[in-house]
Amino acid sequence: MARMSKSGKTWYLILIGIVALILVSGLISLRPCGTPLNWLIRGAALMGYLAIFLSVLSSAYMRQIYRIFGRPFVKVHHVLSVTGLVLVTLHPLGAAIDAGSLKVFLPKFDSWGIFLQLGGRPAWYLIAAASPAAVLRKTIGRTWRTIHFLNYLAFLLVTVHAIMIGTDLQHTIVKAVSVALALVVVVIFIQKRR
Repeated sequence: MARMSKSGKTWYLILIGIVALILVSGLISLRPCGTPLNWLIRGAALMGYLAIFLSVLSSAYMRQIYRIFGRPFVKVHHVLSVTGLVLVTLHPLGAAIDAGSLKVFLPKFDSWGIFLQLGGRPAWYLIAAASPAAVLRKTIGRTWRTIHFLNYLAFLLVTVHAIMIGTDLQHTIVKAVSVALALVVVVIFIQKRR
């Protein structure tokens, strides 16, 4: 019976995913410009952004996550984290295919404006570096937390990148929501550092 209860509560995660997919599809349909590949690139970015936000949010509510899902926080957190990592990797891969070049993976340091506009590039490397730290936490000791905190910086870089050049974040309301999500991440980071 307990096993069924746990699997039944997994539907909450699936429901969250479906709601996020509907929201992202609706947002993309407001600006249906581009090719189907472009829609996938934008969709992967938005879904990955939400998954990473939920992953950060889950770290602030460990007990509540266990009560809702009947599973340890780490399992739910890792599902969200891995999903986010895959999606935010599909975004630049799609952009590389669309551009016909792997240069979309190279950060640009021409100016602060360019660096921030293309902040998704260094953010991807920060996420790629910070994610394994959690898996290696027994091997590297307490240092893993410091490395893992790079995810917070990456989220802020991605938010600035999305607001500055993201096709789907040009609406004032969507920008405001992104800023609100970034502020929540900053608050969680401050709480975690205490």
